[in-house]
Amino acid sequence: MTPVLYHYPMSPYSEKLRLTMGLRGMAWSSLQVSPQPPRGALDQVLGGYRRIPVLQIGAHFYCDTRLAFEALHADDPSAAHLDADDEALRDWAEREIFFAVFSVVSRTKVLGFLAGQMGVLGVVKFMRDRTHMMRNATLDVLTAERARKAVGKFIAHLGVRLSASLYLSGTAPGYLDLCCYHPLWMACQVDRRVASTWPPTVSQWLKRMGALGHGEVSPASWDRALQDIAENQSVVDGVVVEPYRLGERVGVTPSDYARDETAGELMSLNKDRIVMSRTLDSGHVIYLHFPREGFELRRLQ
Repeated sequence: MTPVLYHYPMSPYSEKLRLTMGLRGMAWSSLQVSPQPPRGALDQVLGGYRRIPVLQIGAHFYCDTRLAFEALHADDPSAAHLDADDEALRDWAEREIFFAVFSVVSRTKVLGFLAGQMGVLGVVKFMRDRTHMMRNATLDVLTAERARKAVGKFIAHLGVRLSASLYLSGTAPGYLDLCCYHPLWMACQVDRRVASTWPPTVSQWLKRMGALGHGEVSPASWDRALQDIAENQSVVDGVVVEPYRLGERVGVTPSDYARDETAGELMSLNKDRIVMSRTLDSGHVIYLHFPREGFELRRLQ
């Protein structure tokens, strides 16, 4: 079954999964979407959920890059496992550095990059949307000076780690490398000279990571995605922990930003994952997978 990735070119988290395909040498289908809603048929699938990327495998949609990475490594359930120190580094990269990294490039460079990607009118729409997306955010947003210091400290830490091995994961790239790479990839996309001041071990690692490529990519369409759903209808044989019940209607909302709720029927719930079902206008059932951490779950009337 060929995975379908819903993404857009300048999305850092999408690059994380595109490189995962390259790391695995996988064939996958690309369905590019707008950087902001509305996104046509995908909105019907996701309800209120608005983050990108989303990975589709048959009737299952993975609304988190870690869950998507695990789904792409179904033959190796431990592929995304990190020890406590590496998990702290991943969290630092994807929580703080992801937002702080824009402090190391000029605002003029950022606006020029965005305009080149989507045009001036597109930039206006994008900025308006991102303001709305962060409206109810619970993140601790760093000042520009604190952000620059945080990125500098992060880069220095990577430089030390990479002086001992080719990759953060050891002799070969792994999940931790992908998590730490994609925020820095975004900064380098905006200003390719930014890495020139970073330690050689970091800049060389960046080149090695970029060289992984994106695997074997073919274009996809919503009609094909819907066909995949229809041909791979399945039943989630899950267990729901108390106080929730199997099949009850629930809402799922990110707890940090882009806090739009998605509603569906609860199909599986444990300490790590929430799985809900939704029925499309076509009558086909799809399953949305969310991590338990970082998401809020509530009963709906």
